[in-house]
Amino acid sequence: MADNNERPGSVDESFEFINYPEDDAAEKKGQGPDHFKSRNSEYGWLNDGESSRGNPVTKEKFEQMFDEDGRIVDEHSLRKAVFMGGVDLSIRRKVWQFLFGLYPCTSTAREREEILLDYIMKYHEQKSRWKTMLVLDSKPGATPLEQGLIGRYQVEDPTNQLQSPTTPPHGIMSPLELLSRNEDAARMSVDQPDFSILSKNFANIDVSTPEMQQKIDFVKIQSQVFVNRQKVDVKDLWTHIRVIDKDVPRTDRDQEYFRGARNPHLTVLRDILVTFSAFHPVIGYAQGMNDILARFLVVFDSEVEAYWCFRNYLDHIQEEFTEEGMMKKIDLVVMLLREMDTELLDHLNKHDLGDLMFCHRWLLLGFKREFSFADSLRCFEILSSHHLELFSMEAENARRKEVMKEFENFGGGTRSEHLAVRMDYTFELFMCLALLMDCRTELLKCIDSAMVFGTINSLKINLEETLTKAAKLFYKYCKKTVEESFLMIDPPKTSTSKR
Repeated sequence: MADNNERPGSVDESFEFINYPEDDAAEKKGQGPDHFKSRNSEYGWLNDGESSRGNPVTKEKFEQMFDEDGRIVDEHSLRKAVFMGGVDLSIRRKVWQFLFGLYPCTSTAREREEILLDYIMKYHEQKSRWKTMLVLDSKPGATPLEQGLIGRYQVEDPTNQLQSPTTPPHGIMSPLELLSRNEDAARMSVDQPDFSILSKNFANIDVSTPEMQQKIDFVKIQSQVFVNRQKVDVKDLWTHIRVIDKDVPRTDRDQEYFRGARNPHLTVLRDILVTFSAFHPVIGYAQGMNDILARFLVVFDSEVEAYWCFRNYLDHIQEEFTEEGMMKKIDLVVMLLREMDTELLDHLNKHDLGDLMFCHRWLLLGFKREFSFADSLRCFEILSSHHLELFSMEAENARRKEVMKEFENFGGGTRSEHLAVRMDYTFELFMCLALLMDCRTELLKCIDSAMVFGTINSLKINLEETLTKAAKLFYKYCKKTVEESFLMIDPPKTSTSKR
């Protein structure tokens, strides 16, 4: 994927104002500054009184983005379209494959088949490895439950009896079945993966042809080498499994996809989380990851795609699952609020509420609990488009526009200064700010944490309105950084000094 998924840190961005030839040409034609505004400003939808953003990306619009070989021609246009309106439900799975880095936008349709095969084999080998290690580490005769291969919620009924997931309800597991399941788990590392189960997108590909079998054998060897190079600490893995088995049974159980006793999707959710924690020991598993993964699993309905997109997403935000990382993120909200609304922050500080810890849930789960599940998916994909960030083309255009206006106010000319921009003010921080502005009047009345949480929890939030407010705050910040850089410069003198 493109590098715009990355989140650069704070920098001082140097600029030098230059009269671009196309701008001079525009002025000679009588188009002047208005032409510059229409050409460089891509946020006309933020005009006063206008709140409409855009429509979801449709199947027809999405298909027009590909060339004849199946490559996405313009990734920037895709991300902008997703940011402006989200994605239609019917194509969300396909769009997310590119949005979350499952496939490069430059890949062809044929290349994507080979990439998916590689994903399937690597995931299968990873999953097989930790399951085999748990079996080998357990006592002889241990049940799958005792080995950590399954969670208690996968086999228990309300009366707390151990149930068989392969027999009708209330069928107690026999010793023979337990032994068989143990043996099956121990053999996993040498078995071929079930392609149709691991990836529904691979179900229509004939894997029985000699050519495909040869390709599978080759990729399998590569995957085994890839997996065997990585160390799995069984003791640490057990620590993560205990937490995972507490979180999985309560993950989005109000959603049809995860509803019901012994739901098979909970098993997939658990397997992905254990696989991730086994092969990412630095971060392992932290509470909240289950909520993030649930989104991917619902959208893809496919174990392999959900795993790799989840992994790619966490690669960019894994620091936020540490205490230090999340505190750093909340500190950024505090800093942004200080720049944009000092009065509100001063009031919160006066009552020892200025740490803004109540924003933790918003940031950790990407506002998942603030919206309906359907809207939370739209919010997630819009934020993940990274179209409107301070390092994006849109921010560059906005700052250039403001620089031009300020130079005109200061008499024009060419001058080099430093434009201080916090690149780590991501768009989600402006979302936090927009929510704070929604309840600003009530927050100014709060004098303790109970009142703050009561105010926050009673918010009636409209996703489209919040996104629009966040974008306005984003551009207001862009304008503010430019204006403040010029306030440090003395205005040009209007009269010549006497000799």
